[in-house]
Amino acid sequence: MRHQRMPLGQAPTVAAPPPAPRVIAEDYYIYQIQFEDITSGETQTGFIQIEADSDFLIQKFGYFSSVDGSAVGFNETDVPLVTVLIVDTGSGRQLMNSAVPLGAFWGDGRLPYILPTPKLFVKNTRINITIFNFSDSTDYNDIWLAFQGKKIFTSG
Repeated sequence: MRHQRMPLGQAPTVAAPPPAPRVIAEDYYIYQIQFEDITSGETQTGFIQIEADSDFLIQKFGYFSSVDGSAVGFNETDVPLVTVLIVDTGSGRQLMNSAVPLGAFWGDGRLPYILPTPKLFVKNTRINITIFNFSDSTDYNDIWLAFQGKKIFTSG
């Protein structure tokens, strides 16, 4: 291996890393997905496409569900017997090691689940979501999952 000798007092030149993108704005935003007609024992998969204009930082999870299409009273909460598995296709990683019951980490709209560490999804990323209805007899008309957080707009 050859070593290049530098004249005394002269340091080797090293290319500087490119500047980090600069945050120019942040806006509150919700991405949501709706699963329809989920029968007992059924698995459904859907996705959310993160828009190209900004990264998205998820800070909270919320849900709403409908069993028979009727209104739910203000003090009533239906916790669907479904598991959820989330995959970040940008990194190829799951957000959990296996599907987790919805009631273990999602809150309703009045009291959403706050993530202990917010999760960043970069622009143009796709979030894959799989739910499984593990109820013995309950069919759900609709389950909405809301990913609450902020869009982060950058320049550079």
